[in-house]
Amino acid sequence: MKRISVYLSLVFCLAGAGPCFAQNDFAHAEMDSLQKVLSHEKTAKDSLFTLQKLVDFTPIRSDETLRYPDHYKMLLGLNDKLKLIDPAPYVLMQEANVYWNKRKYAGSLKNFQAAVEIFDKQHKVVYPLLINIRILYNFLNDQDARLHYFQKKLEYYLVNGPYENTAPCYHGIAGYYLYKGAYNQAINNYMKGAEVFRKFQPKFYANVLYVLGMTYNQWGNFDKARFYASKALPLSQKQKDTSGINYCYATLSQVEFNAGRYDDAMKYIDQSIRFMGKNVTQRLVSALTVKAGIYLKINEPDAALPLLNQAQKWTDSAAFKTVSSVGYTEIDYDFYEYYISKGNTGEAEKSLLTAYQKSSNEQGVPLQLKYARELGYFYQKHDQPEKSEKYFEQFFKVYDAREAGLHDFKVAQFEIDQNDRQQREHISQLKQEKAVQDYQLSRRNTLLWGSLVILALISALLVFIYRQLQVNKKTLISLRKTQRQLIQSEKMASLGELTAGIAHEIQNPLNFVNNFSEVNIELLEEMDDELKRGEIEEALDISSNIKQNLEKIGFHGKRADGIVKGMLQHSRASTGQKEPVDVNVLTDEYLRLAYHGLRAKDKSFNAELVTHFDEKVPMVPMIPQDIGRVLINLFNNAFYATHQKQKTAGPNYKPTLEVSTSVNDGFAEIRVKDNGSGIPEHIKDKIMQPFFTTKPTGEGTGLGLSMSYDILVKGHNGTIEVDTKENEYTQFTIKLPL
Repeated sequence: MKRISVYLSLVFCLAGAGPCFAQNDFAHAEMDSLQKVLSHEKTAKDSLFTLQKLVDFTPIRSDETLRYPDHYKMLLGLNDKLKLIDPAPYVLMQEANVYWNKRKYAGSLKNFQAAVEIFDKQHKVVYPLLINIRILYNFLNDQDARLHYFQKKLEYYLVNGPYENTAPCYHGIAGYYLYKGAYNQAINNYMKGAEVFRKFQPKFYANVLYVLGMTYNQWGNFDKARFYASKALPLSQKQKDTSGINYCYATLSQVEFNAGRYDDAMKYIDQSIRFMGKNVTQRLVSALTVKAGIYLKINEPDAALPLLNQAQKWTDSAAFKTVSSVGYTEIDYDFYEYYISKGNTGEAEKSLLTAYQKSSNEQGVPLQLKYARELGYFYQKHDQPEKSEKYFEQFFKVYDAREAGLHDFKVAQFEIDQNDRQQREHISQLKQEKAVQDYQLSRRNTLLWGSLVILALISALLVFIYRQLQVNKKTLISLRKTQRQLIQSEKMASLGELTAGIAHEIQNPLNFVNNFSEVNIELLEEMDDELKRGEIEEALDISSNIKQNLEKIGFHGKRADGIVKGMLQHSRASTGQKEPVDVNVLTDEYLRLAYHGLRAKDKSFNAELVTHFDEKVPMVPMIPQDIGRVLINLFNNAFYATHQKQKTAGPNYKPTLEVSTSVNDGFAEIRVKDNGSGIPEHIKDKIMQPFFTTKPTGEGTGLGLSMSYDILVKGHNGTIEVDTKENEYTQFTIKLPL
């Protein structure tokens, strides 16, 4: 008889709310996480959206979530100021919670369903809300209305989405079939819901798995029950879902009890109790009762008694019922078995009659059957045939009524599958019809708006064309002017880069001129002294030294003159006339100017300059000031790249610039290679585009390489190529036709 007791103890648990969804404690981890996020939000907007997530995930303020703040009040109060979300559904849900706490379940259900209708128009995922709506139908004991509602919502979500909302619909339908004892249909729908949850909600997926285990346990397939509960347990442990772990162990305990493995059953129920926490709840009382039942089964009634007394004490103080959303709490029946084991038939009879009366009052049909039959056997055993017959008759009356209600569910699996196929075909047809309607509506709207747009365009087109012609003329003039200004700006920018280098270069010959001039003055004074003394030989010797110094003054004066002329030539507009130029001299000149220019800006920068100039390179026809601009751009870019890398590369990094010239296949080649930061592959093809620059704002115009490309390719029929590896090197190769 105890096996029947445990076997039937899950009926209301599954046919009612389903333990995984009847309580809100499954949300504690998420609520704690979101509470932490909320405490760190810096803006009112972010706080509002975090509060919305909290309310969406835990729509019910149950006893187990009252320790958290009233998120509804906080959400609506903040939204009154920000006006960012539609408050209507949340007002309805807040009112529904008030009805729920007052046990006015019909009003609560109505408000929650109204909120769902608003959310559906917003295409919002509301599976936690749908789960709680299922619980309300159980409280109202209106299973037919429950089936109708969830079938209707399932069809809607399959056609219109969101797909996530189908999972609680399948679960709600499954609970209806389980309540009716139609296990085949119940398991079929539980599995459909599990498959949906698996794709987006691992915790709920695990919950449905152990519900499947409990369902198979009730149906009598203990191997399947053990399989699904064992499959759910590691998933719940991975999710750190203490409620899920608790229920998995409770299910495994029931399965092992039914299989006669009482040691394993005891181990699992102890594990379940360990994960329940310290709060006195209906679930804890139910677990203590199960543990007491195991002690009674293994003939240890003295160990069972304190558990039953504690469970009875908590039940009396909290008004817990035998039939609840967490299953059956059969304290009176366990007291009956305890008194039977002790031979106290009087107390045993009282306990069994009390258990039967409570099951009748609470409409727990499986328990009514169980207790009526047990009373029949009890009175039969104690020679009270009239009472025995009375309760056996009551048993068959309730049994026949239940069987009559199950006739509609005794359907072959083939027919169930066939109905599913027909439903899928119907859903597919609805989707197609919706798609056609959406297309037709979209097409009509497109044609209407298209016509309006065309009319507006035609009416404005003539005016626009006329104005655009005038604007284009002005724009063309402005663009040409801007183009000239940009080109000149880039030229002046390169000249600016040269200024410091030129100052450094011109300083050397000027120093020589000044020094030798001073020396010559001293020598002339000495020569005067020697002539006055009549030392002609000494005077002639001094005169020779003066002549040599004047030659050096002339050499360095010409050197300074050449630098100044080069600067002037670089600054003025190109004549477009090519002239033979020594590539080696030009390259070396601009290399030193660029380096000294950068050194003048930043004394801390040093680089190794490595040159390989091929003496066989002949004079090359070119416009020297244009090629000079190209070289300045390349040198400056190379120094910039090595300088940037030097800031982060560490003390072992040494900036190096290698410059070489050569002759190859009728072209004079100039190679400029640095060991700087390189060019990323994804922008390599963009570096020659006008205004594209990798430098920070204010440090580059984005015209240097673009102008260099135009000078070489369009002005000199040459080429410029780049070879680079990010964070290692960059090499530009210039080819000028001989």
